[in-house]
Amino acid sequence: MGGFRLVVTVAGLLHAAGALNILVFLLGTQQQERATMEHMAQQLALRHHSVVSVKPILIPEEPRLVMQRLHLVREKTMKNLLHKTQFRPLEQAFDIAPWQSGYDYDDYLVPYYAAHNATCARIINSDLIDGLRKDSLDVALVYAGNPYQLAVAHVLGIPTVYFDLEGLTDETLVASGSPLDVQFPLSHCRLASQFTNPIASRLAASLCFLSEIASQSGFSPLATIFSRRYRQMDGPITKQFAEDYTFKKRFPSFPDVNTLKRRASLYFVNTDPLLEFERPLPPHVIPVGGIHIEHPRPLYSPWNETIAKSKDGTIVVSLGTHVNNAKMSEAQAGALYGALSQLTNYRIIWNIGAGLKLPGIDVDKAPDHMNITAYLPQNDVLADKRTKLLVTNGGMSSLMEAVAYGVPVVGLPLYGVNKHNLEKVASKGLGVVLPKSELSQTNLLQAMKTVLESAKFKTVAKDMSREFKSRHGKGTVFERALHYIEHVGRHHGAAFYKPKTDSVSPLRQLSIETTLLLLAILGGPLALAFIILTKSISLLSSKTSSILSQSLTTPVKTKAKTQ
Repeated sequence: MGGFRLVVTVAGLLHAAGALNILVFLLGTQQQERATMEHMAQQLALRHHSVVSVKPILIPEEPRLVMQRLHLVREKTMKNLLHKTQFRPLEQAFDIAPWQSGYDYDDYLVPYYAAHNATCARIINSDLIDGLRKDSLDVALVYAGNPYQLAVAHVLGIPTVYFDLEGLTDETLVASGSPLDVQFPLSHCRLASQFTNPIASRLAASLCFLSEIASQSGFSPLATIFSRRYRQMDGPITKQFAEDYTFKKRFPSFPDVNTLKRRASLYFVNTDPLLEFERPLPPHVIPVGGIHIEHPRPLYSPWNETIAKSKDGTIVVSLGTHVNNAKMSEAQAGALYGALSQLTNYRIIWNIGAGLKLPGIDVDKAPDHMNITAYLPQNDVLADKRTKLLVTNGGMSSLMEAVAYGVPVVGLPLYGVNKHNLEKVASKGLGVVLPKSELSQTNLLQAMKTVLESAKFKTVAKDMSREFKSRHGKGTVFERALHYIEHVGRHHGAAFYKPKTDSVSPLRQLSIETTLLLLAILGGPLALAFIILTKSISLLSSKTSSILSQSLTTPVKTKAKTQ
């Protein structure tokens, strides 16, 4: 017995010796937004790592909606970070952007810029960083869109794994040094979307990439000119850290947060090669789409009972966890409700979120085949073999669940990266996309029938699901991500994965179109300056010759007069 205890003790000590101290930053707005990062923190802790999470609460939460603390995770929760004048715009951001007539690429992010600035000031003036320093951390997981995390990790002297939860955005492509191919749609380029001509669209995309490169250049005057994000968030946050008395003593020249972004050890992107455009990615860019997916659980009442009553299967309608469905227009609500009401052979499960309100519609009088609900166990319902279609706004979590379980898609892009994500869906043949501007009862019904009645969408969905599952076997996407996180933590970086860089590395990212545009932008003024200089020299030379000629002839004439 004593020998057995000794073996167990030694095994425990050896396992503990391999454990890491991991810092995970959680999103501070809504519980649903934090789900993926919380899942990662929980899974890391269950694998015997010491995990510390930082959870800034930007929008006050109702106590009844606050989930229980994560098991084995030491949470550092920061409450009351924002005044109501600052968090009100955050609450209202998804009341307007999804339902307005035009497509909002990034205007809805402006309140977030102000909120992150205010949060950064509170964090710098708290004891958070001193407390984290005592934890002897090995690695930090940071999410895209909030640069103060990068600055905190830099102060702590720990490597970072940068997680783009929205997929593979332009910002991450530039930061990671990935090739910038303009033949594929960009995630946040309003200008390129305005052109139907391929050449004009590529030039516009090149201009967007050059703007993003300028914003991440680390040269503040240039970034300020080209990037609203830098003017309103990145620049001010860098300034706060650079001017703090304590940090200034340790870092006389605090690096720009975009420089820190480009120094990340690895980049996790919430997408998958099955869904992604055919672009080459460097080895330190790791697709981890589906990392949030857990093994599906059996459906419980009322879900199992209501789905069993359907004749042809289930259609799931979910337009995003952030979107306030109660703020759509009556015309938009009528188009959705009218189209779904006609598919009587299917069980419709429509998740409209808390409040259960739709403009101009009495949800209590919905047809018998339609369930309008405030909550949906989406992962479990999509995993059910009777689910035939997902109607979604194009969030990456929903799309990866559709890929994993082989469910075709009808996409209704509402704002931000939705359009970019759903363009991938259409290009792969997983579904069809209905622009928000074309939403009507007739168009939506036609789009759903097209996917439901066409064998090609079902075939693509099932083939994708089969490949996704066979690639991971009995494991999960998280187990692949775990390997990379542990590698960065144990080696204090990812030297084997990250490409070497030099002074011309940024130029290697550029496509031919972007390079030509850059040469035109830089060469145009130089050519104009050269022409002006040449003309000036020619004019000056002509005047000089004239003056010299006059000076030579004038004395001769004077001498003749004297004689």
